[in-house]
Amino acid sequence: MVRTLITPSTQVGLSTSPGKPRALPGEAFVPERATPRAPAARPRRKGLRHPLSLPVLLFAMTLGLILLHQGRLVEYFFPLGAFGVALVLYWRSPAHYIGFVCWLFFLTPEVRRLADFVNGSFNQQSPIMVATLLAVSLTGLTLLKHVSLLGQRRAAPLVLIVIALLYAFVVGMAQVGPAAATFTLINWLYPVMVAFYLTVTWRHYPDYHRVLLKTFIYGGLLMSLYGLLEFVSPMPWDAFWLISSKMLSEGQPVPFGMRVSSTMNSCGPFAVTLMTILLMSLAARGKARIVLGCVGVPVLLLTSARSTWGGFAIALVYSFVMLDGKSRRRLMAGVLGLAVVAAPLMMIDQVAEPVLQRLSTIQDLGKDDSYQARAEFYKSFMSSALTDIAGQGLGTTGLGSKLSDDTASQARLNFDSGLMEVPFVMGWPGTLLYTTGIVMLLWRAYRASRQHPTDLLAVSGVGVAVAIFSMMVFINTLTAVSGMFFFLGVTLPVISLRYARERHGAVAAAPARF
Repeated sequence: MVRTLITPSTQVGLSTSPGKPRALPGEAFVPERATPRAPAARPRRKGLRHPLSLPVLLFAMTLGLILLHQGRLVEYFFPLGAFGVALVLYWRSPAHYIGFVCWLFFLTPEVRRLADFVNGSFNQQSPIMVATLLAVSLTGLTLLKHVSLLGQRRAAPLVLIVIALLYAFVVGMAQVGPAAATFTLINWLYPVMVAFYLTVTWRHYPDYHRVLLKTFIYGGLLMSLYGLLEFVSPMPWDAFWLISSKMLSEGQPVPFGMRVSSTMNSCGPFAVTLMTILLMSLAARGKARIVLGCVGVPVLLLTSARSTWGGFAIALVYSFVMLDGKSRRRLMAGVLGLAVVAAPLMMIDQVAEPVLQRLSTIQDLGKDDSYQARAEFYKSFMSSALTDIAGQGLGTTGLGSKLSDDTASQARLNFDSGLMEVPFVMGWPGTLLYTTGIVMLLWRAYRASRQHPTDLLAVSGVGVAVAIFSMMVFINTLTAVSGMFFFLGVTLPVISLRYARERHGAVAAAPARF
């Protein structure tokens, strides 16, 4: 009988499953489901045999009701059904729960358009739009169950951010009332709660790696293809929505006349979502990723969202610097390949005209109305935003101001600077806490990705966070769906490193086999 010595070099090959080594710091990360016998393995819950069956059934039944012209029924069935599906996935499969939340953000606005179209009337306050908030609100249960985690160092940045939000909420209640302040608090808070949920369920990171990549790849393909169709030949329900909503900035409901918003509310949120998907897809493999890049990049250009173009470029530069040599070559080859594919499209006048027109405004800012308005905004609000010590509170800016009786707050609906909105809303105390928490999250995510550089999803996540944060110059991107992607980006690298270290420690502590 020969004893097998366990040395650092042989530990790399150890695994709880024969032939499937686990990822350790310094190794390439290969997501794999942990076995129950593995030391410190993720706790196994009674999972769903087919976790995708419930979401597919929900969307299929919703489509069936729309085909039957039961739009009013859809307004109540869809949010209640989405909450029910989210509740089951929340208890049974954390990764599929987060994936389902992403799908709701992707598709809920399109469900609302279809329901309004078959109803023949535009519902300004459609209950369908509550579906995403109902689903994501379940992360609040995690806070109640794991409130003791708030006292640990790993939760310190999130605690600082939450304290800042609660401070601004109290001030907002006094300024504009509970309705406006509460609505705004929800949009600022739920991205933070998603990050807390990921922090608690870090042992499921391999599932997050697998499920989120599939969600981004297939969700991005669906939305990109639909976006192309929307640009070339708008669907009747899309034209009906654009006319009824009176969103003049989205273009005209004619072929080659709309700024692409695909299945989402407007071109801005869709552009940030598609940018996130394209950056996260750098960690994927297979032909679907290539197809997504070929379709998604032209669609991103057709959104005409210049701030997102800039964020995407910053993230690509960051990823190029941080990736290893092989991944760097793959990225360069992908960028060159996309340029070759996109070149013929730019020769079509209807496609090239809106893109070139937006690019020309970057070169000649003096004739750019948007830039001039933003520059004037900075001049008028700079002093008030930086000298108001207490702040105006949540609900005085953004969509929540519509619920306020304060006419001045309603006039500040479009606050064209996230960097100015934070001090304006939170004052000096809240701004200090909020910015400290955000900077801590970014720094911690960067360090984690550097210590575990072979996990490409972690590196891509930091790139997404850097891109979204850089866009704060133009608009507040740390709230709502863009904020959720930011907090996903800064949390995934941290739980990836923690999972890898836990597995490494478990393997090192495993008894020798004889």
